[in-house]
Amino acid sequence: MKTIRIIFCAFLLAITGLVCQAQKNDLEIKKKNFRTLDKTIIEGQVGYLTVSENRLNANARKIKIKFIRLKSLAAQPEAPVIYLEGGGSPCTWQAESPKDLTDWLPMLQVSDLIFIDQRGTTDEKLTYVWRGEYPEGFFVSEQAANLHYQNLCNEALRYYAKDDIDILGYHVEAHARDVHGLTQALGIDRFSIFGFSYGTHIGMAVLKLYEEHVENAVFVGSDGLDQSFNYPSYLDEHFLSIAHRAKQDSSVDKLVPDLSKLLQMVMDQLTVDPAIVNLKNPLNKKTMKVKVGPFGLALILRLDIDDKNDIPVVPRLLYSIQQRDYSILEWFVQKRIALAFACPGSGINQGLASGASAKRWTQIEKEASESIFGNAMNFPFSAARKVWPTNNLSLDTTVPVSSGVRTLFVSGDLDCRTPVQQTNEIASQFANHTHLIVENAGHDQAMWDADVFDKAIPQFLKGEDVGHIKASYGDAVKFLPITGAVEGHPSVE
Repeated sequence: MKTIRIIFCAFLLAITGLVCQAQKNDLEIKKKNFRTLDKTIIEGQVGYLTVSENRLNANARKIKIKFIRLKSLAAQPEAPVIYLEGGGSPCTWQAESPKDLTDWLPMLQVSDLIFIDQRGTTDEKLTYVWRGEYPEGFFVSEQAANLHYQNLCNEALRYYAKDDIDILGYHVEAHARDVHGLTQALGIDRFSIFGFSYGTHIGMAVLKLYEEHVENAVFVGSDGLDQSFNYPSYLDEHFLSIAHRAKQDSSVDKLVPDLSKLLQMVMDQLTVDPAIVNLKNPLNKKTMKVKVGPFGLALILRLDIDDKNDIPVVPRLLYSIQQRDYSILEWFVQKRIALAFACPGSGINQGLASGASAKRWTQIEKEASESIFGNAMNFPFSAARKVWPTNNLSLDTTVPVSSGVRTLFVSGDLDCRTPVQQTNEIASQFANHTHLIVENAGHDQAMWDADVFDKAIPQFLKGEDVGHIKASYGDAVKFLPITGAVEGHPSVE
């Protein structure tokens, strides 16, 4: 019996060795010291995890995912924290920038910190660029924008296939399994996750697949697995709240007593007489004239109206358009013109792979038909979904995550991309959660509020109660004067 046990144990050790060796072969690590602005030295590691581009495709190419692990400054650190950035952006650069690394010192006083770049975020091959003529109606109507983007997606899919890129390998389940693969390779059994925006989407997939390994979860600007597509009513309600704020502002109310009414007037005006703005083509830098109709205005508002930096200019923007002064509009459209030329394949696929249930999509279409913004809330995914191939996920993203893991949710009260009511819906399924709402904060500002980033999150990761913390991102929104010379936003300077 003892002999059998010894043989069995030897067999287990052999198998374990093979697994460990496979993990080592897939992992490249080198030591590196990092420095903050005050020359504090942070010991760390830089590495790459090699994974399959598509785990369901045996012939898929291998790709490398960069990560950086920073050693905690604490004598007895808590479980390592894995930071999951928002969609389309790498995050390891933050460790290599002394200024940005300094911002993370409060976290390093608690735990080791691991930055992991999402698969695809640094691969230029995954972005297809439209080389044809600028589609004249793109910023005029939703119908024209949808048609162009579907053509763009079809061209992109042909490009990916020709270059042996398996674009279907980029989705929330793949990201979650990459996190698990990295922690296993590093020998980390218990860890905390800290997600921002799309990073919360990944974090919730990690919870659903590997909850037993998660110590704590922090989600800022939360997107549930079943919330990849947003309700247009969120944008409608957010604009009404901005209109209410504008009505209380003396620099606005005399010329714009009703911001909602002004929006309707401007939309009607642009329907009959689209604005014409002079922009630089992002590909050849040549000047081109671009027509902007109601959809174009809806799109730039949807993209920028939950940013505290841009909200103050909204009344002046609409008033100037009504006066047929398109200078501010020109600045905003120039900022977003790349939408007409680029198809970020990994980003499009990850949104469509999560998708929306039939019930949710029916409600979205109903609200879009009634909204002054149409379905700008979900563009370009609402266009791409009609031509993009179907993903096969083992994870059912239409089912909300239910978890008992200790979780901190953070929302900005000016965020319409991941609004407070959406986070409340998610949090109702979390038995052990705290929800902090940051006043005067948009989508991005909610994370970087000092009371949140330097105080609440580190304390939460140490196991402390943070429900009493009141957070406010500076003063209330102060709108720009409607007319006259003014500073305070790059569109008017």
